[in-house]
Amino acid sequence: MWSRRRPKPPRRLRPELDDNQLARTLTHLEAQIAAQGDNLAQSNDRGALTYPIEQVLRDAADDWDRRMHRLLVLSTVPEASVLARQWRKRDRAGADALLLQVFADLHRARATGAALPIDETVRLCRHAAALAPPDPAPWVAMLGCLRVQRAPGAAVQPVWEAVKERDRWNREAHREMLRYVSPEECGSSALTVQFLDSVTVAAPPGAPVAALGLTHSLAVYRRALSSGGITALTAHRHWNQPHERALVDQALATWPQPGFLTHAAAPADLNILAYVLTKAARPRDAWPVFEAISAVATVWPWELDGDPLQQVQEAHRRAFRAQHRHQPLSRTYARRKSS
Repeated sequence: MWSRRRPKPPRRLRPELDDNQLARTLTHLEAQIAAQGDNLAQSNDRGALTYPIEQVLRDAADDWDRRMHRLLVLSTVPEASVLARQWRKRDRAGADALLLQVFADLHRARATGAALPIDETVRLCRHAAALAPPDPAPWVAMLGCLRVQRAPGAAVQPVWEAVKERDRWNREAHREMLRYVSPEECGSSALTVQFLDSVTVAAPPGAPVAALGLTHSLAVYRRALSSGGITALTAHRHWNQPHERALVDQALATWPQPGFLTHAAAPADLNILAYVLTKAARPRDAWPVFEAISAVATVWPWELDGDPLQQVQEAHRRAFRAQHRHQPLSRTYARRKSS
């Protein structure tokens, strides 16, 4: 009578998203690192461990968006900093080893609160920029360092311009700048709105920065939740505000369409949209987004409410139930009833 097809919810979190080559590299690294055990730091493998990293970055060529995604994911491997140092000893003229080192150190500092050797990290960024002038990644890393330093705008602006000259709609650089201009860091609410407006007006449809506005809106919602009191109790109303609803509706109308979002982190942006629709109590609207996501689940933003895999699986189930409560009778059943 009713359609019983039920796609299974994601079974694991996938930092590589839908990048199959990167997934194979991570699987290989995990196995090789496990085999090395506690001897990894003393290993003299002549590239056996780092070669897959070199290859996956080399294969991205000048697809800066894909390279940036791969660098960011590889930098989250717990042993990334050790691997980068080994790589640098073997290849002193390559920029990629330097970049892996920088992004690994930045990730570690942000994830654990560990101190970041700013002067040394900035030096590595500038060295990488000199070795690979067309690559925006060294400048994106430098933006990250400037955020850590709470550097003044006069220091940030030329680095920001250098990124845009190389990759106009670099997703990670825009996310760094969004945090930098926020009132929590070196900006204000007015400066944040000004920055978002400038991006929204100029960016082409489906650009890698498509989720920037929704990312900011989600940050405002989470800030209200964490405020406590009546502000937290009424935080859910955020998604019913005309501007926020229009922002979500526009994303819902376009993002899940095949071929609309083509950048490397598109599945991550779809996860943001699915999460927002879940928080906005719109599970039926979330279903086509989950269909577009398929099995690609991300840690953020689902981790904001607890175990990320459990959160995304439960949201997936709610969306499925909401969608199929409104599903019409199957054609076969309708024909039998009419006869």
